[in-house]
Amino acid sequence: MKKKLLFYLFLSAYFQAKASETDSTKHSQLKIVKFLTGHKYLTSPFVFYMPETSWVIGGGVKRFFNGGGEGDSLTRVSNTAVFLQYSLNNQIMFEHNYQIFTNKEKYYIVGYYGFSRFPVLFYGVGAEAKPENEEAITYDLIRFDNLTYRKIAKHTFAGLGWRYFNMYNVRGKVNGILENGNNVLGRNGSVVSGLNASIQFDNRDNVLTTSKGSFLQLEYSAHERWMGSTQSFHRWQLDARKFLMPFSHRKDVLAFQGYAYLTNGNVPFHELGLLGGDMIMRGYYVGSKRDKSLLAFQTEYRWQVLNRWGVVGFGGLGWVNEQVKDMNMNNILPSYGAGLRFKINRKENVNVRVDYGFGNGQQNLYFFIAEAF
Repeated sequence: MKKKLLFYLFLSAYFQAKASETDSTKHSQLKIVKFLTGHKYLTSPFVFYMPETSWVIGGGVKRFFNGGGEGDSLTRVSNTAVFLQYSLNNQIMFEHNYQIFTNKEKYYIVGYYGFSRFPVLFYGVGAEAKPENEEAITYDLIRFDNLTYRKIAKHTFAGLGWRYFNMYNVRGKVNGILENGNNVLGRNGSVVSGLNASIQFDNRDNVLTTSKGSFLQLEYSAHERWMGSTQSFHRWQLDARKFLMPFSHRKDVLAFQGYAYLTNGNVPFHELGLLGGDMIMRGYYVGSKRDKSLLAFQTEYRWQVLNRWGVVGFGGLGWVNEQVKDMNMNNILPSYGAGLRFKINRKENVNVRVDYGFGNGQQNLYFFIAEAF
């Protein structure tokens, strides 16, 4: 993989640290200063360089609020975030994502929408895809994915929604693996449109930085031509997480996650199970392994060193193949690494995380707000 030079402007950490030192009785701050430093907002300007993009500048804003009103202990904190980034190669990415709990969590709304024209690295389809096959491809992508849940029992929600992904202007290397791949559906573009249905159990204390509780989600999506899709396929996702605090006198957290992504039918290449990235199997470039079926298991220990600083160690095992029955110990993929945490927002218990992960012949650096899972 090409070496990447990345650095981030930790202005948001500075703003929030200064905000925490401010006397709450001082109300003479300008509104713009309150916007940048108040506990209800996180700001994250950044800049980085990659060979595929040249210099990239951008920023994001995350807002926190309580749908039941301030001081409501029965409703977890909601959050919504907007970010925009632009490269000197005229590449752009915009996204607005949200997790909203209404009063007493009667409804839970989660999703995102956005547009991107940014390069990604493509290695082919299947478990045999190799790093030396790396090829930079670019496409325009309009994205919309939403689920609206209704509480049906204590900590249990059932939801319906819609997914819409329109990928066009696909550009890859001349005579490359994308252009010549006979098993690469959607290499000339595709539209994914269909119904989402999901059931979820969630008693986590915080959806961004969980200390205790469980999360279990089963999601099913149907995409058919009569729904607007260019290909017909179905997809299932199962996400199970458990969080423990092993010591009563410390704030350390032990976290576990099991994840399955299964599809059948004529699946476009960008809708296949993608191993890697900042959340599932850190260390691998996202999509370095992709196929119709993906399984992953990962664990993480979060050691609270100081009041606002923490250290994390993580590890995982993953499998990618066309069918689950073909997965075995011979095609297992390991992942491991470590990271730092800084509690950028003490009121809402939100961390900035910096992780460095290692995979099978790959390694990557990650900088994000909120935990991987």
